[in-house]
Amino acid sequence: MLVYNPNLTEILPLFRGLHNFHVCLSPHVYHAEGTDAELLLHLQELRDEGAVIYAIDAGWGLVAYLLAYAEETSGDAFRRAASRMTIDHLYIAPTHRGRGLGHQLIAALEADMRAKGGSHWRVGQDATNVSATEFYVAVGARRRVLFLEKRLYPS
Repeated sequence: MLVYNPNLTEILPLFRGLHNFHVCLSPHVYHAEGTDAELLLHLQELRDEGAVIYAIDAGWGLVAYLLAYAEETSGDAFRRAASRMTIDHLYIAPTHRGRGLGHQLIAALEADMRAKGGSHWRVGQDATNVSATEFYVAVGARRRVLFLEKRLYPS
């Protein structure tokens, strides 16, 4: 069952799972020392700034979530005005992957965007996370911008 803006304490185990994945993927950027209170505060700050959360409840608890925030860009001499959503988090518990839950979360986001006149969504992610790239392409996203990075210190 889809849940809109669930209680943040229910999201915490999923957020910690996503964060721990990021720690493993990029330990030179992320650390795992954050307390539950600090992670909840981070989620609350995102929500206070307008982020919305879509989650999937399996009947006994949440097993997937998507957190996104709106970005409005005004038109200028070069670009058109746009109302887009940026996906900041998308996580599905490993035990529930491959069941179409990510597709359901994206569909809910897109339905809300259509109702509000949104033009598109975007997501940024680590280039080494191939499965996430494949997922986003499968739901219709296209590669648009490439960022390159050079670390000047050992990882």
